[in-house]
Amino acid sequence: MNKYEFVTQIRKSIIADGLSDYREIFESDPSEAKAPYWIRALSMHGELNEEERKILLEIIRQVMVDTISSVFSILDGVSYFAGQKEDFKLTIGDSREPLNGDLQELFFIIEEDGEDCLSR
Repeated sequence: MNKYEFVTQIRKSIIADGLSDYREIFESDPSEAKAPYWIRALSMHGELNEEERKILLEIIRQVMVDTISSVFSILDGVSYFAGQKEDFKLTIGDSREPLNGDLQELFFIIEEDGEDCLSR
């Protein structure tokens, strides 16, 4: 797996699959919800009009994008944890070649290009 494949798979797994999961949850029967959080969330969602529901999913998507960006920033050494003294080195399998270093930048390029229409 190379950097591009890694970023693309993270993006697909979190954004595309995650949004699909949220759409499914919000379209489910609210009476089936058990957790207090989901009972409140489904109740709120039920009171929204179609445009507001679209906006809610856009907000959820943006939170996903921001979170991925923040994690990549830490892995790339752009941001650090308090007290962190060493950089991360992300590898896969037996490879010694790090995947990280420009994951955040690559992620933003892929996001800007809108590759594979994950936002739809």
